Parts: sequence; structure tokens; C-alpha cells
Amino acid sequence: MTTIEQLWRYPVKSLQGEQIESAEVTDVIPGDRAWGVLDSETGRLLSAKRVPKLLEGSAKLVNGGCVLSFGNKEFHNSDPQINAELSTWLDREVQIASPKSGEQATIEIEWDEGLDEVPEQPEIFEFSTSPGWFYDSSSSLHLIGSGTLTMLDSRVGDGAGDVRRFRPNIVVSTSEAFMEDEWVGKELLLGGVTVAVKKRTDRCIVITRPVGEYPASRKTLKYLSKNHQREAGLSLSPTKSGIMTVGDSVEISND
Repeated sequence: MTTIEQLWRYPVKSLQGEQIESAEVTDVIPGDRAWGVLDSETGRLLSAKRVPKLLEGSAKLVNGGCVLSFGNKEFHNSDPQINAELSTWLDREVQIASPKSGEQATIEIEWDEGLDEVPEQPEIFEFSTSPGWFYDSSSSLHLIGSGTLTMLDSRVGDGAGDVRRFRPNIVVSTSEAFMEDEWVGKELLLGGVTVAVKKRTDRCIVITRPVGEYPASRKTLKYLSKNHQREAGLSLSPTKSGIMTVGDSVEISND
């Protein structure tokens, strides 16, 4: 039986998140990507797609807000010093912010096809976040199978399948790599939550960035580009709210 192995929430866009035991899901996991770091000059939302240093920080929900950890310091998002400290850490003028209802932000992405050669002058694209949240797409949940992560670690190299590299909300137990691909177009029951599986997740330059003890590497992106259409994991949208908990079963609802 396939079960939920891990649940993750990322309160601040592109910072490391927190592992949780249970979540009461509405159209999102409450608090997920509820804050972001904005460039004060351009107003753009910063992302690890262009600012890999963000991945060195982390965030967790505390008392209706969030606590950010970066540069060996911790600050609540309401701390009057937070913007100055973030600006010093990132060496640019920035501010912590939450999107208002319906508000969208602009993100830049440095495009990398995952081919053998690193582009000398990579193309830079802009796109907008989902209204009211700092998500990259219209899908508010990301799932990946443990078999996929295990295969990448064994075939590509230690750390290639590190969960922090892929930043999923949900890791489910799978015995083989890419088993989750079979669920595209179906509805899943994740404990008490029903989700629509919209598509396989296209990976981007973020999985090449340094993460934790592992240095920057293009090996995972190159492997996926050559062997799996540069995709790993699934993009989901909740269709029925409820509670999902580590250990809950994963079932296909329309089989």
C-alpha cells in the first residue's frame, strides 16, 4: 500500500521549509508560500531560480507569522529589523512581504535545458505567481515518490535525490522510480484530502543549486533532461479539503 511518508511546508518562497506531521488542506497547505522576499528596487519576488543564496535560509510558522533563519540569526517576520538584516544577508535592498488577496508577483527565471553545455548567456524569462500566493504555477501542491528520489541518488550520485532539492509538499512511498507518473489525469485520495493530478512537474534550474551539504551540480537536471523529459514528481490541485497526515494511505479515487 502506498502511504504518505513526508509532508513539507515552505512559509517563505525559496527558503528551506519545515517538515510537518499533518496538514488541514484547503486549496493550499495554509502558510505555504505565504511570504516572500521582494526586491525593493524592482518589486520582483526573489526566487532561487535567480538568487540561489535563498536556499541557505529556512522558515517555519510561529504564532500566526513565521520565523526566518539565515546567516546564523533568527527573526520573526514582524521584527522591525528583519528587512535590514535580509538586505545585508542578500547584499541588496529587500523586504519580507505577503501577497494580498488576488495579488500576483513577478519572478525571473534563468532558463537551463539541462543539456551538456552550460549556456554562456542563459535566457531570462519573467512570469507571474498565482493570485494571493507565491506559487510558481496554478498548482498549489507538489508530490514526488520515494522511489524516484532513491533512484536518482543511486544512479546520478549522492544527494541527487535529496528531498530538499525538489521541495515537494508530499513524499509518498513508491517501490519504483516514476511510479507516480501513472496518476496523471486522475484524482487521488491523500488521507482526507482529494486532489486532481494535473501534470508531471517540469524541473528547472533550482535543482542544480547548492543544497545543505551538497554543492551545486547540474547532474540531476541533465539526467532528467536526457531520460525523463526533464520531469520528476507531480503537480496537484486540491478538489476537496480535509486533513492529511504522515502514514495516511494514497488511493486512486476514480479507479
